[in-house]
Amino acid sequence: MIQEEMVFPSAVSRSSGIVITVFGTALACLSFFLWFEIGTEPVAIGINLLLTAICITFFWMLFDTKYVIKGELLYYNSGPIRGKINIMKIRKIEHQKGWYQKSLMKPALSMNGLYLYYDKFEDIYISPKDKAEFVNYLLKINPKIELI
Repeated sequence: MIQEEMVFPSAVSRSSGIVITVFGTALACLSFFLWFEIGTEPVAIGINLLLTAICITFFWMLFDTKYVIKGELLYYNSGPIRGKINIMKIRKIEHQKGWYQKSLMKPALSMNGLYLYYDKFEDIYISPKDKAEFVNYLLKINPKIELI
């Protein structure tokens, strides 16, 4: 069994990076503007806190989306979205084809990624920067994974 920890950063597509950066910056500017224009009214403070939280979440996702393999567990992080998958329960890996993504769980920043199918009906869409190295590392741990 492999005991070392491997970290695989997420690929970031140009469109995802631009959208997150533009919206995050726009929300930060709006929050800054509201702070000086409206001041300390309770409604303004509430709106500012909400805008700041959304802005922080956007940038947190942009800079913290990664996949970590420790032993037989795959940990995924994308801002506040975090979880783990037992690699021995991964049944198959499918490469993303096209714009349509069929998984509901998407801790990823790129349209070119991988679907991991695990347990009986669970799946997740991820986008490691080096997909080949990521898949090969998973196969070292669980050689029964089917590649599609």
